[in-house]
Amino acid sequence: MTKHSKLIYALKDGNIVSIDDVPSGKECGCVCPACGDELIARKGQKRMHHFAHRSNEDCEYGYESSLHLAAKDILSRAKKMVIPPVYVEFPQSGKSKELISKEREISIDDVKLENRFDDIIPDIVVDSGDEHFFIEIYVTHPIDDEKLKKLKEKKISTIEIDLSKEKRDISVEELSDILLKTSPQKSWKYNAVSEKWYQQFEKASDKMPLTQRGLALHVDGCPIGIRNWKGKNYANFVDDCTGCEYCFSYAHEGYILCSGRERIATKKDFLISKEERISNSNNPLPKIEKCPNCKVQLVRAKKDKGDVWQCPRCTFYIPVGFNLDEN
Repeated sequence: MTKHSKLIYALKDGNIVSIDDVPSGKECGCVCPACGDELIARKGQKRMHHFAHRSNEDCEYGYESSLHLAAKDILSRAKKMVIPPVYVEFPQSGKSKELISKEREISIDDVKLENRFDDIIPDIVVDSGDEHFFIEIYVTHPIDDEKLKKLKEKKISTIEIDLSKEKRDISVEELSDILLKTSPQKSWKYNAVSEKWYQQFEKASDKMPLTQRGLALHVDGCPIGIRNWKGKNYANFVDDCTGCEYCFSYAHEGYILCSGRERIATKKDFLISKEERISNSNNPLPKIEKCPNCKVQLVRAKKDKGDVWQCPRCTFYIPVGFNLDEN
């Protein structure tokens, strides 16, 4: 604990107490929540009221444990808090993140401190209705990769409260504002709903190989026909795919994941049929997607009379917008 780290909460007879709730001096009857050492309540006129160790020895975890106690008490008393917005993000592509749910206030049914979940010990567990989530308070150590991996494996949504840049003598009022209200210090490190949406996008994507041609990387059979050469659709990986709304991921060796065939670009696309998505697309797929003779995917091409969907193997083609069932 540094000289700037002021304990504002402590334990008395096993209960959480604030520095404002106890008498001054050693008569406070409090102990450190981390090491169990006796504390003195310093409540002078010049400095912020705080607890100090009676032994005058530094306690490595006293300050953070005090903040955990403070946060639990604040949340338990308020019985509500504002949780951050939820986004689905696409870190392996040029796609913009999508809002899943807005920032909102939730009711709190129960708050537990450092309640073990298998091999995970979160700082705080919040129960809200049928759901629960973790809160991790970051003062000196953020959630590391190993812990984040475990949270993802167990699908436990977790909010991190970043206090690393806050003053060490943060007041109860300041901490309350961060915990309970809209705050930039509050963010989802993992959210199970966001992960479900991410997996839906991934499931809607096709694995499409990259082909080296000279200095360029191409994706043959581009489902939206962004480029065409001698009747065959393709895309330039750098110029086309990295900025395409249908490119789900390009961080793979030798291939990309593309949702162009399904015309899935945003989460709204999952709410309408494939036919509607195709109809709304600027590059609609043919009413039949495969050649009736060769059973291979049709590709978009240009002919004298306009754009067509053409078989790459035989001479079969149909005009874009032509429906065999109606003719």
